[in-house]
Amino acid sequence: MPLNLGQGLTLSAVVLCLGVSSCTMKEPIPPIPPIDPTLLPVVSSYSQRLRTHVEFLASPELKGRKPGTIGNQRAADYITQNFILAGLKPLPSLGSFRQSIGHLLGDNVLGVRFADTEKGRNRFIVVGAHFDHLGEIDGEIYPGADDNAAAVALLMELALATPSLKNYSVMFAAFNAEEPPYLGTSQMGSQYFVSYLPVEIGKLQNIQAAIIMDLMGGVHWEPLRNIVFTAGAEASQELYQHVKGELEIEGNGHHLVIKPIGLHLVEEIPVIGRKAFSDYDAFRNASVPIVFLSAGRTPRYHQPSDQPSTLYYERMALTTDWLQALLHRMDEQSKPYQLQPNRKEFADEVASFRPLITQAANWKTRIPGTSASSIEEFQSDVEWLNRLNPSQAGEEDIKRLERASIRLQCLLADFPLCGLF
Repeated sequence: MPLNLGQGLTLSAVVLCLGVSSCTMKEPIPPIPPIDPTLLPVVSSYSQRLRTHVEFLASPELKGRKPGTIGNQRAADYITQNFILAGLKPLPSLGSFRQSIGHLLGDNVLGVRFADTEKGRNRFIVVGAHFDHLGEIDGEIYPGADDNAAAVALLMELALATPSLKNYSVMFAAFNAEEPPYLGTSQMGSQYFVSYLPVEIGKLQNIQAAIIMDLMGGVHWEPLRNIVFTAGAEASQELYQHVKGELEIEGNGHHLVIKPIGLHLVEEIPVIGRKAFSDYDAFRNASVPIVFLSAGRTPRYHQPSDQPSTLYYERMALTTDWLQALLHRMDEQSKPYQLQPNRKEFADEVASFRPLITQAANWKTRIPGTSASSIEEFQSDVEWLNRLNPSQAGEEDIKRLERASIRLQCLLADFPLCGLF
């Protein structure tokens, strides 16, 4: 997942901030400690396998898996080996598990669990995550444990655990070349896949949906410890039914909360404008229904500190269980999903964000490092939410929730100038 929130903030935007009361300098509130992920237990065999995958993919030897490097090739080899162990099949048209996106970049790694029925063999659900990262910069390795070795570990374990479906074949796709400068270009692995579909898929209409994962392991702020967000499904009412509401899963003394949000709450950035953040964009632009999963950014995002020891593996294990259940629910509905690109589920978005904004507004439960001015902004948002009737919300209400969402994300990643949002 590439960095966008911190880019594009010009000096003029900072000057504009001088005229906004919420940007005025105040005495900082003493910080509260973030979660120390190294203290989180890794108990279940499931979570231990996930950690083993991440430790290999984010190891110093792979040097950050930059496209075109030996480390990137070794990561592709490792994923291929695990797809074989999971019993996935390569596509005959490719002759292997690899789809080359250019000799200077490397390959996508694709494996299929074909459907039990002949009807389902030619219809697909894609489950994907990118495996590349930033590589080595100025002699320092950026290992990319959360971005995106964690999601690739989930992908491989999901492939191992998921039996054949009845109505759909499942394409497990480890995409290459998602990080800058490839995002949004024809060289991005997911875009190449969409542009040059293997003949077994045939046409985009044969893909029922794409489930894309990015930043699945990070943990920093206590209120988000057990949460994974789903976005994008709101554009299809039928698909949204599978992720609707706040869903909880328990196991091994841990629990997982799935919260649905709209993609506009992730992408609509004040001052900058709309920014796509991951491989889901290639499928959405091709009118393929999507589910985008993420646990969100932490201050370790795109930093050398994004290490295997900083992930919450038990939550990742429960997420894999939830994904299995999601695939089976999708398999029960063979009718193609209908798309309404501008569709929103604003009441559910408010329900997902209300408790987070309320906790961010309280100095006892605030995001670590939050300034007094940001606390005031969140307190104002809480007052607005208490007055809000989601069923009668207008465009200004939608924009306000977008600003509050981006401010949360900005503070969670410890980006500069979060008071602008």
